[in-house]
Amino acid sequence: MKSKMKNILKVLISTVLIFSAFSSCKDDVNLELPYLFRPINFAAELNKTEATLSWAPVDSAVSYTLQVSSDSLDFKKPILDTTLTVLNFKQEFAGKSTFYARIRANAADTTKHSKFNQIRFVTPAENLFEGFNSVMVGWQIIQVKWRPAANVNTLKLTANEVVVKTIALTADQILKGETEVSALSNSKYNVEIYNNSILRGTIKVLVEGDVYVESGQDIIAAINNASEGQVVVLAPGVVFPTGGGTYRFTKSVKIKGANPNSHSIVCMTAGLPTSTSNIFGFADASIISFVRFENLDITGYCDNNSASTKIGYLFNNNLMTTVSNLSFNNCKLHNFGNTPMRLQASKGQVIDTLTFNRCTINEIGFSSTYAIVNSNSADYINNIYMTNSTFYNFKGSLILRTVAAPVVATMGNINITNCTINQGMQDAGSARYLIDANGTTVTNGIAIKNCVFGSSGGALGANGVRKATSVNLSVTGSFYTTDYVDDPITVVTSYSIKPQMTAFAGASTALWNDPVNGDFKLKASAFAGKGIAGDLRWY
Repeated sequence: MKSKMKNILKVLISTVLIFSAFSSCKDDVNLELPYLFRPINFAAELNKTEATLSWAPVDSAVSYTLQVSSDSLDFKKPILDTTLTVLNFKQEFAGKSTFYARIRANAADTTKHSKFNQIRFVTPAENLFEGFNSVMVGWQIIQVKWRPAANVNTLKLTANEVVVKTIALTADQILKGETEVSALSNSKYNVEIYNNSILRGTIKVLVEGDVYVESGQDIIAAINNASEGQVVVLAPGVVFPTGGGTYRFTKSVKIKGANPNSHSIVCMTAGLPTSTSNIFGFADASIISFVRFENLDITGYCDNNSASTKIGYLFNNNLMTTVSNLSFNNCKLHNFGNTPMRLQASKGQVIDTLTFNRCTINEIGFSSTYAIVNSNSADYINNIYMTNSTFYNFKGSLILRTVAAPVVATMGNINITNCTINQGMQDAGSARYLIDANGTTVTNGIAIKNCVFGSSGGALGANGVRKATSVNLSVTGSFYTTDYVDDPITVVTSYSIKPQMTAFAGASTALWNDPVNGDFKLKASAFAGKGIAGDLRWY
């Protein structure tokens, strides 16, 4: 019994000694880690090209070191290396680029800084010039526009890979998002906008012009003095009378208003012109590569005065000629008693391509029955393109290309794309067609795409597209209002294109603000074709 008690006592004594030793050892242990934990929840939130880098706080951290590199994860040449006491950092970076970021928690004892936590992020492509129009606005002057109040400070202009100008932007220019650059020679400039070294947008702007015509100078003399292929630039907002007779082109030339937002005005001079006069034509037996018109307001009223003589034509050519390209870009053609474009007299005339782009053509044909494009003889226009343009208040057809037998008429293309058409085919004496290609072989067919048709038709009605059965007709993505008359009243055969279009549940005056007076901004904001169909300049 005594032996058993001694053993129990020995065990108790040993246990006490072990516990005492353990307690003493525990008091001597240093529980501090050799360095801080890494910051967690490290992430990049992107708003376009602006990145907000954030992370969670770390116990005992006195600051954080943030580095960003654009080359790789080794961070030998970081583009950003900063120490912060906050938990986020915001900065804009170059667009369409890959970046690597890393964050470290810093301890008071520099030997106990945490290791880095790192991420990768990719900025989307950006261009601050998108949605803003940067163009030539005067002789050797361009206007550059970008998103107002953007974080930028420098413009750089390059031509033929050589830096021509570097411009430090003022606070006012940055706030407005625009500036003008002058004294530029002819070239296509690559314009870049920067925030320090970060490229934030690029756009190309053309500067052209070989002859400049100022207010009071003679436009006809300037055209005559221009060499083959040169550009005659007219001062913006100025009226340039051409004289009392028809000017006939003999060479390739471009006539351009200097400012697309302030059209130069071209008209005949009161006195000699009559209601059957025309401003332009082509010289007999001429062979011309191109005649181009841009940023012009060309009116049928002499001296740009509605109380003066209204002439009949812009072009009414009756002499043999071959012209490869006749084009109108961003032009206003209006108040011609007959038509802006006619070939007549069967003299062997050929215009290969006629183009209207971003044009407004109105008040046409009320002294006659001519179409806006009238080629009703053995003379012909091979290809007709109408794009992003507005046509309103015209009496006859949009396009007329028919000939009497036994002549066989041929064409290549008729393409009408993104056009707004209203108050057309208003002849009270005869039913008219939107396009009348009767007896004509249009080799590549007639295409109407993404157009909007408003009111039309005179007392005897209107019709759609008259053509030979062999000619392909394609009508896609287009709309019509309830006052678009496309069904014959007196004509037995219907050439209606309504079945191939989408109906708008309302009249033209319900769709547009004031179409009779040329305001085609949307009144019906829920229009299904918004931003897609019609002249896109109205959206």
